[in-house]
Amino acid sequence: MPEILRFRSVANPGPGQPVGLKLSRFMALLVASGTICWTGASWSQVPAMRPVVAAPLSPTELGLHQFVRQVLQVNKAVRSKRNEQELANTAVNRAGAVFQPQIELAAVNARSRVQNTPEEELLRQGLGSYDRRGQDYSAGLSSLLPSGAKVEVKGTMSRFLTNINENLRGSDANDYKAFYGVTVTQPLARDGGVEPTRSRVRVAELDADAARQATADTESSTVADAVLSYLDLGLAQQRQAAWNDKIRMAERLAVDAKLLAMKGRLPETDIWEVENNLARYRAGASEAGLAVVERINKMRGLLLLTAADGWAPLRAADALPQVSETRLDLEQDLQTALEKRPDYRMRKLMVEREGVQVVFAQNQKLPRIDLVASYGLNGLAQSINPSLAFSRTADFPSWSIGFRVSVPLGENRQASADLRAAQVRKEDALLGLKAVESSLANDIDSSHAVIRSSIERHRLFAEIADRESRFAQALRQKLLAGRGDMRELLISEERVINSRTAMQEQAVANAKGLALLALARGALLELYP
Repeated sequence: MPEILRFRSVANPGPGQPVGLKLSRFMALLVASGTICWTGASWSQVPAMRPVVAAPLSPTELGLHQFVRQVLQVNKAVRSKRNEQELANTAVNRAGAVFQPQIELAAVNARSRVQNTPEEELLRQGLGSYDRRGQDYSAGLSSLLPSGAKVEVKGTMSRFLTNINENLRGSDANDYKAFYGVTVTQPLARDGGVEPTRSRVRVAELDADAARQATADTESSTVADAVLSYLDLGLAQQRQAAWNDKIRMAERLAVDAKLLAMKGRLPETDIWEVENNLARYRAGASEAGLAVVERINKMRGLLLLTAADGWAPLRAADALPQVSETRLDLEQDLQTALEKRPDYRMRKLMVEREGVQVVFAQNQKLPRIDLVASYGLNGLAQSINPSLAFSRTADFPSWSIGFRVSVPLGENRQASADLRAAQVRKEDALLGLKAVESSLANDIDSSHAVIRSSIERHRLFAEIADRESRFAQALRQKLLAGRGDMRELLISEERVINSRTAMQEQAVANAKGLALLALARGALLELYP
């Protein structure tokens, strides 16, 4: 009872109650009141810092498929992997650009004037110097072929006037000199052949494929995390509902206990027992509410949301899944995992990638032997068209063919080191592949064990729940007949709710096992397209 009410009752003491007690309580109340008034006056001098309490938001209900789709759209890990995949695709274009033909155009206006040597003076009409003025134009097309050959097609045109021609033919005596031809350089050892030439492109393609598998692996893991988080929230909601059921059950039994006690058919101690358990149930409900908040915040984390963003609390809208018998085939699931699991396929691609690198490194140990061949036609005339005419240029061909060799003195240490590094990387990639093979087999076996165990435990808890329900019904009948024990009935009612909650836990465990099995088989993304 509040102090002020107690004071009023003491103000008129009953017979035999001492007046000193009344005065002492009155003085204590005055002192307490003065202290409160002084404290309140001192607080009033300081601006009050009142917390702003936002209006509660209604929960945002999400279905499992809807939640998974949102996670795949906004999750940071998934988006980062997709960006990496896009970068890997650009690397393919970059590597393939080595085969893109290149056009080269040039136009130069120049003048060159040099003094003649005595020998040149005899050949150049004794003019004392040689003066050349003109324009030089060139156009070329070059490309790398898959065989490793470098091909260049080039044509040049020069329009020029020298002081010798000017002395002989006048100031308009320009000459036009043309050349067009082709040059081919084909490596015969190092860098020769389709496989070494396309190795960089092939490596980039394998990296892009591996990036796609890495993205799928991250998406699968994220979806699995989302599914498990959603199931955990659903189970937390059910546990909170179970505690609320216990509270309602205890409140109902408390009313019954008081009625029976009033009739003299139940001791007062049984009412205390019910009230104590009611307090315990309310404490359990509070703890269950905290567990729900923790699950909600985990789901918010997957969506990159926080409670400060103003979003309403999340709530799992889907009902908890039902336990169903599932045919489990270890060999079939293992074969499916080897075909579909993204991390295993990625490891296979990495082994293939390192194999390409080994072949390229072996090629780089070879000496450089290039076959070089060129052929062209030359034309000279006092105008453009005659200088380019085949009838004139055919009589003035230029050609060459030969070999160019380049080898290091002694062992090619750089190429040997690169080869050894490539071999080590391939061995490491093979070890990674074997590790994934072992991991996926163990993951499938573990998920099978979870599924079998959850099915068996769900069946057992269903039997327990049925027996507990019938036992509680019998106790209620005995209590109504005046022969029962309220504490025993309370415990029995609680056990009924606990057994049903245990069934729900096993249903969630079964759903988790199926999700983990789909993840281990590499088929989880197919369930959430």
